Amino acid sequence: MGKASRGKKERSRDRAGQWTATGAARAAHRLREQTRQSLTGNPWVQMTLASNMNNVVAELHAVLANSGLIDLEGQPEGIARDAAMSLTLGKQGSRPPWPRVAGEAATWQMRQIEKLLRQAELLVISPAAHAAVMAAAATLDTADVSTLDRDREVLVPTGLLVLPEPVVVVNRTGTLSDTRAFGWQFITQHQILPTAQYPGVGRCAGAQPNLAVALPLGVGSAAVAPPTR
Repeated sequence: MGKASRGKKERSRDRAGQWTATGAARAAHRLREQTRQSLTGNPWVQMTLASNMNNVVAELHAVLANSGLIDLEGQPEGIARDAAMSLTLGKQGSRPPWPRVAGEAATWQMRQIEKLLRQAELLVISPAAHAAVMAAAATLDTADVSTLDRDREVLVPTGLLVLPEPVVVVNRTGTLSDTRAFGWQFITQHQILPTAQYPGVGRCAGAQPNLAVALPLGVGSAAVAPPTR
């Protein structure tokens, strides 16, 4: 089939409502641009990220301060909070010293998301392949991904996968949201107790109606094993 005929057939499928890679790619580019415009200077996103960060850090701080995992005797003041920040912003790729105010942390997160939207390679997936991946993902546990090698097993270092249809997920608070896309980028995680740096993959998820951020970049970031030499 010639290029002209193939293009005509693809356009006919788009008009008929059938999924095509060409149509999905066009929609993904349009969605990304709309999201970039909606995200820049958006006070609602800033407030949501700051509120999420405040809640998560407060919970982690309380757990660490009362769990015995951190011996506060003789430790610098604020070590429990710094440890909590290392498990949030540090795992997202932020270097210490970390912001002391949630609003500053949210500003950093927004910059990272905007960077991802600018630089990510756009990817699309067919409905059939998406269904197969979802079925396979339902069988995975933490051990299955604990030895993931990002340099050999992650397709591109910075990517944004736009799904053919939203995926409904349960949030930490028990509420539901529909995820329309997943983004990731290679980062260096910064941890304390002990102080160390690890290669990692920062992730974010985007919701309907555009890719407006549902989760801050790197939430649940996975540390990955270095390549075997």
